[in-house]
Amino acid sequence: MRLAGIPLRVKPSFLVVVCLLGMPIVRYPTVGPPELIGRLAIWVGVVLVSVVIHELGHALLARRFGADVTMELWALGGLTTWQPVSRPITPTRRAAIAAAGSATGLVVGGAVYPLWKMAGPPVGLVSLALGWIVWVNLGWGLINWLPIRLLDGGHIFRGVIDALWPKRADRIANLFFLFSSAAAAIAAFRLRFPIAGLFAAFMLVMEVRQLLGAAPRTTRPPPPPPPERFLLDPPPPSDPASPESGPSR
Repeated sequence: MRLAGIPLRVKPSFLVVVCLLGMPIVRYPTVGPPELIGRLAIWVGVVLVSVVIHELGHALLARRFGADVTMELWALGGLTTWQPVSRPITPTRRAAIAAAGSATGLVVGGAVYPLWKMAGPPVGLVSLALGWIVWVNLGWGLINWLPIRLLDGGHIFRGVIDALWPKRADRIANLFFLFSSAAAAIAAFRLRFPIAGLFAAFMLVMEVRQLLGAAPRTTRPPPPPPPERFLLDPPPPSDPASPESGPSR
C-alpha cells in the first residue's frame, strides 16, 4: 500500500509484537473477555497509527530533501529507508530526518494531552485510548531520542558529529554508544523494564564487538589450478622483488 505517495509495508510480526507488548496493559485491571478484546483492538490501532505517523515524519522530510523513501513496520517497530536521488544529503539533514519522526509524534501527543485530561479517570475505552495515544507518542517519542545507535537519538548524534568532527566521527560514535547502551541497560533493569533492558543489553554486546573490531572472517580465494605439465616442468625461479616472495605476516 502507499501512504502520501510513499510505499508502506506492515508485516505480521509487527502486529504480533504489539499484541504481546499490550497484553499486560490491557489486562489491568482485570476485565472480562469481551472488554479485553475491545481494549486489545484499541491498543493495536493506537500503536499502528502512532508508528505510521512517526515514520511519516521521517519519510516526508527525507522526500523533501530529494530522497527516494519507503516505510516498513516489522517486529522491532518502524523503519524508514531513504536513498538520495537528486542531491546528497548532508549530515545535518540526516540528523533532522532522524529527529522528525519523534517530533511529529510529540506534536500529536501534545495535542491529545488536554483531551485526555478532560476525559477524567481512565474508566472508559475513550479515556484509555486517549491515554495510550499520549503515552505512545510522547513517552515512546522521548525514549526514541535516547542516544543509542539503533534509535533516532543515535542517528541524530551521528549526524551531528559527522558534521562537526568528520575525521573522528567513527571513534567518537563507537565509544559514546558503548557507554550509552550500558547506561540504558542498567537504567532499564533497575526500573524493571526487562524488554527494554534486554534490547539495551543486546546493543551493548554489539557495541563491544564493534569497538574490538570483531568482524566476520573472510575466506581466501582458492589458488589457481597448476599448469597441465606441472609434474614435468621445473618450477619458475622466484623473483626476489615480487611481493609474494616476501615473508608472511
